[in-house]
Amino acid sequence: MDSGASMVRFTEDGTELDFVAISEERLIRKKHPYTFPIFSIGYCMDHYGLESLDEVDLIVSDFIRVKRWHRSGPGYNCSDFDYLKRKFAADPAKIVQISHHMAHAASTFYTSGFDEAAILIVDGNGTDLQTTSFMQADNGKIRYIDTYKAHGIGNVYSKVTSDILGLGPGSEGKTMGLAPYGEQYEPVLTFGGELDGVRTNYANFMRRMPISDVLNQIDPKNRPKNLINDYPRCDHKDNVTQPYFARAAFDVQEETERVMVHLGKELFAATKSPNVCVAGGVALNSVANKIMFDATDFQDISIFPACSDAGIPFGLAIWGYYNAREFAHLPKRKLDFRHAYTGTTYADTRITGVLEKYGIKSRTVSPDDVAAILAEGNVVGWFQGASEYGPRSLGHRSILGDSRREEMKDFINIRVKHRETYRPFAPAILLEDCPEYFDLDVESPFMLLVADCKKPDAIPSVIHVDNTARVQTVTAEDNDRFFDLVSAFKKLTGVPVVLNTSFNDAGEPIVETPEDALVCFLRSDMDLLVLGDQLVERPDNIDGILKSLNTDRDSAIEARRQHLMDWLCPGYSLEERDSYIKRENTQAVWHVTYRAKSRLETQVLDWIKNDTPVHIVGTRDHTTLLRDVINGFDQLRIEGYVDFEGKIDRAELNLDTDTGLAACDWSALESDACQAILVSSFEYMYDIEYALKRRNLDAKAYYIYDNVSRSIIDVMAPGTSLVW
Repeated sequence: MDSGASMVRFTEDGTELDFVAISEERLIRKKHPYTFPIFSIGYCMDHYGLESLDEVDLIVSDFIRVKRWHRSGPGYNCSDFDYLKRKFAADPAKIVQISHHMAHAASTFYTSGFDEAAILIVDGNGTDLQTTSFMQADNGKIRYIDTYKAHGIGNVYSKVTSDILGLGPGSEGKTMGLAPYGEQYEPVLTFGGELDGVRTNYANFMRRMPISDVLNQIDPKNRPKNLINDYPRCDHKDNVTQPYFARAAFDVQEETERVMVHLGKELFAATKSPNVCVAGGVALNSVANKIMFDATDFQDISIFPACSDAGIPFGLAIWGYYNAREFAHLPKRKLDFRHAYTGTTYADTRITGVLEKYGIKSRTVSPDDVAAILAEGNVVGWFQGASEYGPRSLGHRSILGDSRREEMKDFINIRVKHRETYRPFAPAILLEDCPEYFDLDVESPFMLLVADCKKPDAIPSVIHVDNTARVQTVTAEDNDRFFDLVSAFKKLTGVPVVLNTSFNDAGEPIVETPEDALVCFLRSDMDLLVLGDQLVERPDNIDGILKSLNTDRDSAIEARRQHLMDWLCPGYSLEERDSYIKRENTQAVWHVTYRAKSRLETQVLDWIKNDTPVHIVGTRDHTTLLRDVINGFDQLRIEGYVDFEGKIDRAELNLDTDTGLAACDWSALESDACQAILVSSFEYMYDIEYALKRRNLDAKAYYIYDNVSRSIIDVMAPGTSLVW
């Protein structure tokens, strides 16, 4: 969803280390694009003047289901993304793959400045359906402590956001902003979450992942019915502030905070580290981050600014530098990551050239001048240097306003950003003044900690309804011209706080180029725009200039696309692509529907031939269905059955639950007589796996499903219907 690229460059003597990183959406102007990042790769290569992929020494990628470069998600619908990977002109021998959570961990640890740390990764899902991981880093290396799959809080938060609040994918930040408005109402959601170490099991609230595959693309009716569908759904975005939905937002936010505190305490107990690094999509929940940190014994915290999947490319590249065997013999430099300005800087001549091209007048201004303009109540677009990495604007691609003016919040939400009025704005504050205004005793350079405000009346436009704010601390060392601006605003007004929000319109990516900034500025009711040191006022012929800008930008993106295809993915053919997609989708349907049955029947035949004693652990309805649909199942030598916690896979189908098998307990599985364990559940497969691993029994286990299969119940049970 949030593809992109990063490139790390270093000298072999360990004296130099630098990097560039960008998200694909910034370059193609489409939020959450689900596309192979050829624009981002080209951007990084241009940044370092590379002319061929042969000049790249190593390519690091994550994998989502199967550890392979092509069709890592074999049960998903094949798309142009997959075909472009097939045509990508890189030496396959240079491609290394690591887990999604390891990439998250690398991004947050190697940028932390810590020598050692505990690492907490919490997201929707990653490699092999991972949702939560505990890790520890020391001596420059990161290792897993424990991990949990398929039923995590990140997926719960996303599904409440999309399926109950109706806010759409990628809108979890809206839920966080809405949550405080629901505190006054009675609870409406019951999660039934079971917390045990790294395990955060929400099987009582929603079905396990995956919740999407190739069958959904064939017919939307094929999407698995989820338990969460039993709750009311908001039918229009304007109704989301009604009591029921506001409280639903509060409920899921409160549950997330409970989970994060639990995970933080468990991680500290496992590591005893004074430092904690956090990443994954849930780490964007700046409210929960602060509550977790305050409730644990960690003394310092580091959260990567692009902690969602947008930051995976940087994590991959920096992992390669510190861990790839190709560079193991080289001395390593410690990374200096004090700010998130990872993009390419646009020269002053580029800015003035764009202004001249479209006949837009400008004049030179200083940060002192802009501070005075803000103090007069103007809203200013602020475009400086290299763009920030991640979803937060941190003073290089920002829309700025006067923190002292209460009306500024609604004006920017409605007239500038065209978004919901319940969404708050962030205060950018000088670090030395932060303790005076906020209950925060650590730096927060990336807006990823929310703190209570001590002086809400002084800065009302940046304080949320619950008296909190998502704080950005600003320093001269890290924030250059933006620091000068906030300092000048303090000198002029006595208040060291400026309203800072991302430079984009609702539903659009943050601006990247001077042209993007001009388009966003002219489409909104911003008063002024600052590009570098050039102040732009609103011109008279806005419609004409906008039309020209949009036409030229669209043409430039398309021309760039064709150039990149020829350069990075030569031999692209629509006919070949369509044939490849058709073939792969046929295989994907088989993988999702029948692979599990085919593999199990092969395994059953082997057990029968070898007279292998088999124990089963699982659910009653799933086990009885195996008896009916798996050839040879009734000939197995089944020694005993462990009824896993009395669970049922699909209670609403009323399937037969009389297994006819002799019951046994876990001790039977631990005996030498137990040679094979058949895990007979889809819904609780990963919970059973977790239980078996705790008892050191995983080596005996046969799992019917991989991480992309549909349940045999979905495919073959009476009362279910799939179309393909």
